[in-house]
Amino acid sequence: MKDNGLVVSINKDLAHVEVKSLKACRDCSARSLCVGQKQAKGLLAVKNPLNACPGDEVQIEVPDTNYSKALIQLFGTLLIVTLIGMAAGYLLSFLLPLSYSLTSPIGLFLGLFLGAAGLYRYFRKKNEEQLYPVIKEIIKKGECHG
Repeated sequence: MKDNGLVVSINKDLAHVEVKSLKACRDCSARSLCVGQKQAKGLLAVKNPLNACPGDEVQIEVPDTNYSKALIQLFGTLLIVTLIGMAAGYLLSFLLPLSYSLTSPIGLFLGLFLGAAGLYRYFRKKNEEQLYPVIKEIIKKGECHG
């Protein structure tokens, strides 16, 4: 999805862009990244590869397909590691002098914890670049460009 907005502030390699068309916000997959969800205008944190300044009117692109794929991957992986942990806990009950009603929940939570920690690291490193909205074009330059 592409939309136009106004750069409000800059923070290192991110820009806060005030999005003009709020009708698109209801269906936007990057809604969780929106800083101003309860305001009259949406305020998105976006990647700023073009070094836009406050006051610039920009076109941003929200990577809908990448965001949807990442959510499916996240929840699918959490489900799989939870089930594997629970099964491993159940199988471990045959080796340890503990009942399966105790080892299964322990395995479930251990699998969930390890899976969540691994996914956090994975998404933090690999997908941060792909999941953020990006400034694709500076439509109208502001005063900071001279």
